[in-house]
Amino acid sequence: MKIELLGASFVVQTDEDPEHLKDLVDYLKTKIQEVRSSVSTTDPLKLAILSALLTTDELFKERTLQRRQLADSQQVEEITQRILDQLESSLSYRAPE
Repeated sequence: MKIELLGASFVVQTDEDPEHLKDLVDYLKTKIQEVRSSVSTTDPLKLAILSALLTTDELFKERTLQRRQLADSQQVEEITQRILDQLESSLSYRAPE
């Protein structure tokens, strides 16, 4: 697949679905445009590096969020299990006759 970014053109060969690669390139182009509109440089290398940093920041934040959600999910599961254990214990208790 031919890719054109920041005035550079090259061909990428991959086992990935071409549509997936196109989506990645489109996303990167969007990030480059965001950076381009917020900085004064037109240097393609600087734009590429800043865009890569922006995208990496998003990735790290998303990973952190996923880890927190997993931890929260595990806590909910542990609490639920303790409640179920207490209920089971209470229901199986028989008063002396």
